[in-house]
This record gives sequence, structure tokens and C-alpha cells, in this order.
Amino acid sequence: MKKKYLTYLAIVAGLVLVFYTYMGGFAEVNVTKGVSSQVLMAGKYYEGNTEADELGKIYQQVGKAVEDKQLVGDLAGIYYNNPGKDSKTIKAFIGVAVQDTTSLPVGFTVRVVPAGQPVLKGELDASITIAPKRIYSALFDYAEEHNLTLQEFYVERFPEGKPAVIEVALAPR
Repeated sequence: MKKKYLTYLAIVAGLVLVFYTYMGGFAEVNVTKGVSSQVLMAGKYYEGNTEADELGKIYQQVGKAVEDKQLVGDLAGIYYNNPGKDSKTIKAFIGVAVQDTTSLPVGFTVRVVPAGQPVLKGELDASITIAPKRIYSALFDYAEEHNLTLQEFYVERFPEGKPAVIEVALAPR
């Protein structure tokens, strides 16, 4: 009986590893210093508890706008506080990086990420469920190793079929 249990456990562990690999869990995060590009983002602002129903509703509204082709572009977000900290409060603009801002769904607004700002950029070819945590970890480690100070301004983009990208504004020296 014990040998059978260990065999099943080994099979399940193997399947989990295969799935994690498929999702990009072992892919390497590419971290570089650079400057931001202008991003037009259509979406909704949220400030509050990370576990609130309202936050989930905003994600659903953004997803529906993309699904219904009211917004065309990459899923994206701007975070005005550190999403990696153990805080239960978030300040974020959740939306879609778009090219055209002339026709927005009701209740959506536009935010502009300015070009030319110094940033630390992380890229990872992985699932949206895995990428943010891995990229943030790599960005914070890189900043610490290279004695860089980060601002509380984070821009996430999740283009379809391309690596996820997170840019963190660098504080002036």
C-alpha cells in the first residue's frame, strides 16, 4: 500500500513539474535598465483592500471589455504602491494598454505613462499567473544588488503571445 501511494505521489509531482515548466515557471527573468515608453492605458482606478470584491469586479469589467472588443490591446496595470509588500491595501489603475482612446467603455478613463523616465525593466515569457511574482522578485533583487532606489510606480503589461513586462521607475540619484 505504501509503495502504491509513493508511486502516485511521484506521478502527481511529475505532472505538477511539467505543468509549471509549461507555464514558464523555470524561464529566466531578463532584467535591464532603460527608459520608459509612453503607454496609454484605458481602465479603472482602485484603492483599497486587496481582497475586496470591488477589485475583482474591476478585473472582470476589464476582461469583459477586451472580450467584447470594446478595448483592444494588452492587459496592463499601473500600481502606485508596492504590490510585493505584505500590505493588504493597493492603489492601482487596472486596464488595457491601448493605441486608440477615442471610444471607451462607460466608466473607463485614460492614464498616460510618460516616455523617457528611467526604469528598471523585467521580462519573462510565462503565464500571467506566474510572471508578476517572479518578475517583481527579480527586479527587487537586482535593485538591491546594484544599490538602486525604486519609486513606488510600477507598470505591468501582459501582451498576448509575448513576454510579460514590468517596469519600475528609478528614483533620481
